[in-house]
Amino acid sequence: MKNLILTLAMTAALVGCSNWNRATPAPLDNAATTAEVKKNLLSDSLTGIDVDTRDGVVTLSGHLPTRDARRTAVHDASKVKGVHRVVDNIAVP
Repeated sequence: MKNLILTLAMTAALVGCSNWNRATPAPLDNAATTAEVKKNLLSDSLTGIDVDTRDGVVTLSGHLPTRDARRTAVHDASKVKGVHRVVDNIAVP
């Protein structure tokens, strides 16, 4: 009888610790994705970039001084959760 109770207690503990009940995080909506991209750009001191998001596609437009800055901007956008593609319309002199 003690073995049965111990087995039931251990099973309950294992099921309670499993990932079965965890919800998969929902992707960000367009406004939240845009805000997250802008936050990333600002953290790299990249300003003057317009960000538009539609269904996981982020379009960047504006002007940056160097190609490295443009690459950084594209990377900043692409690393946001839920972004499937980045359209780079950034002008560089």
